[in-house]
Amino acid sequence: MTADDTAQQNRRDSRAAGIFVASRTAAMLLVAVTYVLATRLYGKLGYAYIAAIYLIYESSIAIGSLGLPDAVLTFIPRNRARSAAVVRQVSALLVMAALPVTGLAMVGGAVMSGPSLDLLPALPWLAAVILIELPTQPAINQLIAHNRHGLASVLFILFAALRTGAVLAPMAFGWSLHSIPVMMAILGLARLAAHLWIVHRLVPLPTGDRWLDRKEMKTILWFALPVGLGATVGKINPQIDKYAVQLLLDTESFAEYTVAAFEVPFVTLIPYAIGAVLQARYVSLFQEGRIDELRTLWYATVEKTVILVVPMATILIVAAEDLIWLLAGPKYLDAAGPFRIFTLVLFHRVAAYGPMLQATNQTRVLLFTSLSMVVTNLVLTVPLTLLIGYEGPAVASVIAVIPPWTITLIRIGDTLGGGIRVALPWRFYGRVFALSAVLGGALYLGRDALALHPALGLPVALAAFTPVYLAAGYVIGVIKREDLHYLARALSFGMIK
Repeated sequence: MTADDTAQQNRRDSRAAGIFVASRTAAMLLVAVTYVLATRLYGKLGYAYIAAIYLIYESSIAIGSLGLPDAVLTFIPRNRARSAAVVRQVSALLVMAALPVTGLAMVGGAVMSGPSLDLLPALPWLAAVILIELPTQPAINQLIAHNRHGLASVLFILFAALRTGAVLAPMAFGWSLHSIPVMMAILGLARLAAHLWIVHRLVPLPTGDRWLDRKEMKTILWFALPVGLGATVGKINPQIDKYAVQLLLDTESFAEYTVAAFEVPFVTLIPYAIGAVLQARYVSLFQEGRIDELRTLWYATVEKTVILVVPMATILIVAAEDLIWLLAGPKYLDAAGPFRIFTLVLFHRVAAYGPMLQATNQTRVLLFTSLSMVVTNLVLTVPLTLLIGYEGPAVASVIAVIPPWTITLIRIGDTLGGGIRVALPWRFYGRVFALSAVLGGALYLGRDALALHPALGLPVALAAFTPVYLAAGYVIGVIKREDLHYLARALSFGMIK
């Protein structure tokens, strides 16, 4: 591949990643807007009900997915002739997973239910949602694997809009909050219809082919399972804390803590989107033994992520109270403390570690790190909650990330030929982190001195931080001229070429 070909491929990947980030960000913004309206219009107890419904739903989808939707991104590039069979096999495996997961969700909902948070009427409808949506999870990744990023993005936003519509229905029509899970189940049928259309129209099974191949399904399952545990842990780890707060504290604390655990759109999705788009290239380079090129591509993607994620995480920590005020209002300002703690995790989310391990055939590492993270969090959450109260579960969640991250870096570094010292571009990361920390400290002091209204705090922080960061980053060499174009593409979601 020539230098021009590589540059063109990188531009296509960057634009694809931008489109994918745009769709995921738009979907998360829809969820955020929904939660913002719920906190302000339903009251704390009403918001707690909505948060509990979605906690059970999201936990079930995370546990039941088993990494199978993401396995589509690996198995289709390996053998595109079997793509129609692969997506059908993955859906069949998800149908089998949906049954025990639904039972687990019903038990969890019953345990969480109480006088101030009656979830029992919602459980049958939540069961229907899980049984409908789990088998349809491969739809979007199927489109990505066939380079239909635009259609995948449209569907992702549509599915998020339907979930938002279910939550807003009581506001619009004056219905009871118990109508929300009913609407979720009814609107979930649209996802099923889209999945069936993709499977039968876009990837029809060739005449004479059989998709039911038990040996191939077993291969997919054992390949996906360790990766799935890793992805599940990434989603379940902060959710464990919410269950603990509801069971150990009270419903109002649960509502506040759910606001604190909010993940800011765009920032959290950058590594995932880049990993999803580039995973096929990781696989190809590793299989062909081109480790130097793999390391170069890995470093390039990490550096591009670092210059976005690290400064944004810094701003969020500094302006936490302002963000919470904008999201949920003054009644939830106590959530700023645990929100700051949660945001510390973003400083390690500068790469898509799972896709890299998956592409280099190290899925067993994900199994071990996943289990260690869950165990650490479970062991620490209850004692830290009892010891320091409200912020204890957030501290446990952050501590639980450290051991698996270290192990992951060691294994990636071994693949790249130098151990943990070459697992990431550490010198580059350190320079960006130091710059962000210095500017963040100055921003914090200036914020206190100006005493701005919370509605102005975050916009002013962004306006003050961004130009100084870009200029200083350019001077010290962590931001180059081409990075300014990359940042423009990223922040415009790929619309600027």
